[in-house]
Amino acid sequence: MTTEIRLLRLGGSGPNLLLIHGFGADRSTWLTNQQVLLESCSLFACDLPAHGSQPPLAVEMTISTIADRLIGQLEARGERFLLVGHSLGGAVAIELAARRPDLVSGLALVAPAGLGTRIDRDFLLGFPALLDIESALALLRRLVTRPRLITPHLAQRVIEHLNRSGVRSAMQALADQLLEVETSLKHQIATLARSDIPRLVIWGEDDQINPIDRSKLAKLTTQMITLPNTAHLPHIEGSKAVNGYLIDFMKTSLHDPNCQSATM
Repeated sequence: MTTEIRLLRLGGSGPNLLLIHGFGADRSTWLTNQQVLLESCSLFACDLPAHGSQPPLAVEMTISTIADRLIGQLEARGERFLLVGHSLGGAVAIELAARRPDLVSGLALVAPAGLGTRIDRDFLLGFPALLDIESALALLRRLVTRPRLITPHLAQRVIEHLNRSGVRSAMQALADQLLEVETSLKHQIATLARSDIPRLVIWGEDDQINPIDRSKLAKLTTQMITLPNTAHLPHIEGSKAVNGYLIDFMKTSLHDPNCQSATM
């Protein structure tokens, strides 16, 4: 039996928007974004396999197999979605949009895997091996410019999650995928560059986990926004700005006059 990805509808009305979290996170990573976004769209979120409430897939854990599950969910709904993907979630969104542009009304990528210079190897391999709160704090604080955002409670939650059955091996498989993502997603990125899907990229200027590759972004011919004093979690460190950019993107790309701009 294969594991499905459950789309959780958070509420709101208007165009459909799906939040797709990053490696090692879950849908709670969007808590500082969802209340504002709810005012302008019909908002959905999900936990990817081996993250949050979801068990690992019964098949090989790859970006492609995760995208397969999301494609099935969107097909079942028979509606198009604007995809907002962070890091790993960005790579999944790119894969999905390249394969099934008919399901995608727009693409907003936040520090997406596959469009950076190269994801930090030590971070990727270190995450599945975390065993204690101290090492988890040290690793996770590399994601941000303000270490206080990563609390001991959050580190404890990460350790508890990694200790669930099958999660460490699934995360290791995903880490191995992400080590090669700049190569493995080349075809999908080229396909996306030729498409007419509206797209936006948001990146932290101080991202050391997945540094910006401006040459790749130039080839993608996309709207690009960088945030100063921000690392790999722009939607958390710069949530107010990111919320505003996402709502403006919905308004312009979907031509929906009912989308209300957030206060910047």
